[in-house]
Amino acid sequence: KEYLPARIGGIMDSPFFVIRCINPQEVQRQAHDFDVAARYPLAFYESTLMKSSPREVSHLIDLVKYRFGSEAQYQGFSYTIPVSNINSGNRESVYKTLKRMTDKLDAQLKLAEKIKAVDAQQVAQIVLNTHFIRDIAGNLRAFATQSFRCKTCNKRYRRMPLKGRCLQCGGEVTLTVYRGGIEKYLKDARWLIEKYKLPNYYIQRLSLIEDEINSLFGGDREGIKQRSLADFISRH
Repeated sequence: KEYLPARIGGIMDSPFFVIRCINPQEVQRQAHDFDVAARYPLAFYESTLMKSSPREVSHLIDLVKYRFGSEAQYQGFSYTIPVSNINSGNRESVYKTLKRMTDKLDAQLKLAEKIKAVDAQQVAQIVLNTHFIRDIAGNLRAFATQSFRCKTCNKRYRRMPLKGRCLQCGGEVTLTVYRGGIEKYLKDARWLIEKYKLPNYYIQRLSLIEDEINSLFGGDREGIKQRSLADFISRH
Protein backbone atom coordinates (compact mmCIF):
# COMPACT_ATOMS: atom_id res chain seq x y z
CA LYS A 1 0.00 0.00 0.00
CA GLU A 2 3.00 2.33 0.44
CA TYR A 3 3.40 2.50 -3.36
CA LEU A 4 -0.25 3.34 -4.17
CA PRO A 5 -1.19 6.89 -5.27
CA ALA A 6 -2.65 9.06 -2.50
CA ARG A 7 -5.18 10.78 -4.77
CA ILE A 8 -8.85 9.77 -4.99
CA GLY A 9 -9.27 6.54 -6.95
CA GLY A 10 -5.66 5.52 -6.35
CA ILE A 11 -6.62 2.13 -4.93
CA MET A 12 -9.57 1.56 -7.26
CA ASP A 13 -7.90 -1.02 -9.54
CA SER A 14 -5.17 -2.19 -7.19
CA PRO A 15 -4.83 -6.00 -6.86
CA PHE A 16 -5.24 -6.45 -3.09
CA PHE A 17 -6.29 -10.08 -3.61
CA VAL A 18 -4.71 -12.57 -6.00
CA ILE A 19 -7.01 -15.48 -6.85
CA ARG A 20 -5.23 -18.63 -8.03
CA CYS A 21 -8.23 -20.30 -9.67
CA ILE A 22 -10.45 -18.01 -11.75
CA ASN A 23 -14.01 -18.90 -12.66
CA PRO A 24 -14.76 -16.89 -15.84
CA GLN A 25 -18.45 -16.73 -14.92
CA GLU A 26 -17.57 -14.78 -11.74
CA VAL A 27 -15.64 -12.09 -13.63
CA GLN A 28 -17.34 -8.75 -14.37
CA ARG A 29 -20.13 -9.07 -16.91
CA GLN A 30 -18.47 -6.72 -19.42
CA ALA A 31 -15.66 -9.25 -19.92
CA HIS A 32 -18.17 -11.93 -20.95
CA ASP A 33 -18.60 -10.17 -24.31
CA PHE A 34 -14.89 -10.47 -25.09
CA ASP A 35 -14.41 -11.37 -28.76
CA VAL A 36 -12.11 -14.40 -29.26
CA ALA A 37 -12.93 -15.17 -32.91
CA ALA A 38 -10.23 -15.82 -35.53
CA ARG A 39 -12.43 -14.43 -38.32
CA TYR A 40 -15.90 -12.95 -38.73
CA PRO A 41 -18.51 -14.77 -40.85
CA LEU A 42 -20.02 -13.20 -43.98
CA ALA A 43 -23.43 -13.05 -42.26
CA PHE A 44 -21.97 -10.60 -39.73
CA TYR A 45 -20.84 -8.17 -42.43
CA GLU A 46 -24.19 -8.48 -44.21
CA SER A 47 -25.93 -7.63 -40.94
CA THR A 48 -23.88 -4.44 -40.63
CA LEU A 49 -25.28 -3.25 -43.97
CA MET A 50 -28.78 -3.64 -42.54
CA LYS A 51 -27.72 -1.76 -39.37
CA SER A 52 -28.80 -4.67 -37.19
CA SER A 53 -28.65 -4.36 -33.41
CA PRO A 54 -25.46 -5.78 -31.82
CA ARG A 55 -27.64 -8.04 -29.67
CA GLU A 56 -29.20 -9.57 -32.77
CA VAL A 57 -25.87 -10.50 -34.33
CA SER A 58 -23.79 -11.32 -31.23
CA HIS A 59 -24.46 -15.05 -31.72
CA LEU A 60 -22.52 -14.87 -35.00
CA ILE A 61 -19.30 -13.98 -33.15
CA ASP A 62 -17.27 -16.30 -30.92
CA LEU A 63 -17.58 -14.62 -27.52
CA VAL A 64 -16.21 -15.84 -24.17
CA LYS A 65 -19.71 -16.18 -22.70
CA TYR A 66 -20.62 -18.79 -25.31
CA ARG A 67 -17.76 -21.00 -24.06
CA PHE A 68 -18.85 -21.15 -20.41
CA GLY A 69 -19.03 -24.66 -18.97
CA SER A 70 -16.37 -26.11 -21.27
CA GLU A 71 -12.57 -26.29 -21.42
CA ALA A 72 -12.69 -23.68 -24.19
CA GLN A 73 -13.51 -21.01 -21.60
CA TYR A 74 -9.86 -21.17 -20.47
CA GLN A 75 -7.91 -21.59 -23.71
CA GLY A 76 -7.88 -21.29 -27.49
CA PHE A 77 -8.58 -17.56 -27.65
CA SER A 78 -7.96 -16.18 -31.13
CA TYR A 79 -7.73 -12.72 -32.72
CA THR A 80 -8.50 -11.26 -36.13
CA ILE A 81 -5.46 -9.01 -36.66
CA PRO A 82 -1.99 -10.52 -36.04
CA VAL A 83 0.88 -8.33 -34.84
CA SER A 84 4.62 -8.98 -34.77
CA ASN A 85 5.08 -7.38 -31.34
CA ILE A 86 2.26 -6.52 -28.93
CA ASN A 87 4.42 -3.70 -27.50
CA SER A 88 4.74 -1.86 -30.83
CA GLY A 89 1.36 -0.13 -30.53
CA ASN A 90 0.48 3.23 -29.02
CA ARG A 91 1.74 3.36 -25.45
CA GLU A 92 -0.02 6.52 -24.33
CA SER A 93 -3.61 7.48 -25.03
CA VAL A 94 -4.38 10.88 -26.55
CA TYR A 95 -6.98 11.22 -23.80
CA LYS A 96 -4.06 11.35 -21.37
CA THR A 97 -1.80 13.66 -23.38
CA LEU A 98 -4.56 16.23 -23.93
CA LYS A 99 -5.11 17.91 -20.57
CA ARG A 100 -8.16 20.14 -21.16
CA MET A 101 -11.61 18.63 -21.65
CA THR A 102 -12.23 21.08 -24.53
CA ASP A 103 -9.24 19.68 -26.44
CA LYS A 104 -10.31 16.08 -25.77
CA LEU A 105 -13.83 16.79 -26.99
CA ASP A 106 -12.59 18.60 -30.09
CA ALA A 107 -10.26 15.71 -30.98
CA GLN A 108 -13.04 13.14 -30.51
CA LEU A 109 -15.47 15.03 -32.75
CA LYS A 110 -12.85 15.72 -35.44
CA LEU A 111 -12.23 11.97 -35.58
CA ALA A 112 -16.00 11.31 -35.74
CA GLU A 113 -16.29 13.71 -38.70
CA LYS A 114 -13.60 11.78 -40.60
CA ILE A 115 -15.25 8.37 -40.17
CA LYS A 116 -18.01 7.79 -42.71
CA ALA A 117 -19.82 5.26 -40.51
CA VAL A 118 -20.08 7.71 -37.60
CA ASP A 119 -22.61 10.53 -37.27
CA ALA A 120 -20.71 13.35 -35.54
CA GLN A 121 -23.96 15.11 -34.63
CA GLN A 122 -25.17 11.99 -32.85
CA VAL A 123 -21.84 11.69 -31.01
CA ALA A 124 -22.21 15.31 -29.85
CA GLN A 125 -25.75 14.61 -28.68
CA ILE A 126 -24.66 11.52 -26.73
CA VAL A 127 -21.82 13.44 -25.04
CA LEU A 128 -24.26 16.18 -24.11
CA ASN A 129 -26.90 13.76 -22.78
CA THR A 130 -24.76 11.27 -20.92
CA HIS A 131 -21.96 13.53 -19.69
CA PHE A 132 -22.27 17.31 -19.74
CA ILE A 133 -25.91 17.92 -18.77
CA ARG A 134 -25.88 15.16 -16.15
CA ASP A 135 -22.62 16.46 -14.70
CA ILE A 136 -23.81 20.08 -14.51
CA ALA A 137 -27.21 19.18 -13.03
CA GLY A 138 -25.63 16.69 -10.60
CA ASN A 139 -23.09 19.23 -9.34
CA LEU A 140 -25.85 21.82 -8.97
CA ARG A 141 -27.77 19.39 -6.77
CA ALA A 142 -24.61 18.54 -4.85
CA PHE A 143 -23.98 22.24 -4.15
CA ALA A 144 -27.42 22.63 -2.58
CA THR A 145 -26.95 19.60 -0.31
CA GLN A 146 -23.20 19.83 0.31
CA SER A 147 -21.37 19.45 3.59
CA PHE A 148 -18.68 21.80 4.90
CA ARG A 149 -15.05 21.03 5.77
CA CYS A 150 -12.51 22.51 8.14
CA LYS A 151 -9.32 23.49 6.29
CA THR A 152 -7.17 22.72 9.34
CA CYS A 153 -8.41 19.45 10.87
CA ASN A 154 -10.61 18.28 7.95
CA LYS A 155 -13.66 17.79 10.21
CA ARG A 156 -16.88 17.80 8.20
CA TYR A 157 -20.15 19.49 9.10
CA ARG A 158 -23.57 18.88 7.65
CA ARG A 159 -24.38 22.54 8.25
CA MET A 160 -22.13 25.57 8.61
CA PRO A 161 -21.46 26.27 12.34
CA LEU A 162 -23.12 29.50 13.51
CA LYS A 163 -19.78 30.98 14.58
CA GLY A 164 -18.36 30.36 11.10
CA ARG A 165 -15.32 28.53 12.48
CA CYS A 166 -14.54 24.90 13.24
CA LEU A 167 -15.97 23.84 16.60
CA GLN A 168 -13.09 21.41 17.10
CA CYS A 169 -10.00 23.48 16.31
CA GLY A 170 -11.28 26.94 15.43
CA GLY A 171 -10.03 26.66 11.86
CA GLU A 172 -11.65 28.14 8.76
CA VAL A 173 -14.63 26.17 7.43
CA THR A 174 -14.94 25.97 3.64
CA LEU A 175 -17.27 24.58 0.98
CA THR A 176 -16.84 21.09 -0.49
CA VAL A 177 -18.55 21.96 -3.82
CA TYR A 178 -17.67 25.18 -5.68
CA ARG A 179 -19.30 27.23 -8.42
CA GLY A 180 -16.42 26.49 -10.79
CA GLY A 181 -17.14 22.76 -10.55
CA ILE A 182 -20.74 23.38 -11.58
CA GLU A 183 -19.97 25.65 -14.53
CA LYS A 184 -16.90 23.88 -15.94
CA TYR A 185 -18.77 22.25 -18.86
CA LEU A 186 -21.28 25.03 -19.62
CA LYS A 187 -19.18 26.66 -22.34
CA ASP A 188 -18.36 23.32 -23.99
CA ALA A 189 -22.01 22.25 -23.87
CA ARG A 190 -23.15 25.45 -25.56
CA TRP A 191 -20.41 25.08 -28.18
CA LEU A 192 -21.64 21.56 -28.99
CA ILE A 193 -25.23 22.74 -29.38
CA GLU A 194 -24.29 25.64 -31.68
CA LYS A 195 -21.73 23.82 -33.84
CA TYR A 196 -23.83 20.71 -34.50
CA LYS A 197 -27.19 22.52 -34.56
CA LEU A 198 -28.74 20.25 -31.95
CA PRO A 199 -32.51 20.44 -31.27
CA ASN A 200 -34.00 23.42 -29.39
CA TYR A 201 -34.65 21.14 -26.42
CA TYR A 202 -30.95 21.25 -25.53
CA ILE A 203 -30.76 25.06 -25.88
CA GLN A 204 -33.75 25.42 -23.55
CA ARG A 205 -32.44 22.82 -21.10
CA LEU A 206 -29.08 24.54 -20.87
CA SER A 207 -30.71 27.97 -20.51
CA LEU A 208 -32.81 26.70 -17.61
CA ILE A 209 -29.69 25.35 -15.90
CA GLU A 210 -27.89 28.67 -16.43
CA ASP A 211 -30.88 30.56 -14.99
CA GLU A 212 -30.83 28.26 -11.98
CA ILE A 213 -27.10 28.86 -11.46
CA ASN A 214 -27.53 32.64 -11.75
CA SER A 215 -30.47 32.64 -9.34
CA LEU A 216 -28.47 30.55 -6.87
CA PHE A 217 -25.32 32.68 -7.02
CA GLY A 218 -27.01 36.02 -7.71
CA GLY A 219 -26.45 36.98 -11.34
CA ASP A 220 -23.49 36.77 -13.69
CA ARG A 221 -20.13 35.79 -12.30
CA GLU A 222 -18.28 38.80 -13.69
CA GLY A 223 -18.61 42.03 -11.80
CA ILE A 224 -19.70 40.43 -8.52
CA LYS A 225 -18.00 41.75 -5.41
CA GLN A 226 -18.33 40.18 -2.00
CA ARG A 227 -19.69 42.70 0.52
CA SER A 228 -19.85 42.59 4.29
CA LEU A 229 -22.83 43.13 6.58
CA ALA A 230 -21.31 46.49 7.58
CA ASP A 231 -21.57 47.69 3.96
CA PHE A 232 -25.27 46.87 3.96
CA ILE A 233 -25.89 48.69 7.27
CA SER A 234 -23.98 51.79 6.15
CA ARG A 235 -26.16 52.06 3.05
CA HIS A 236 -29.38 51.81 5.02
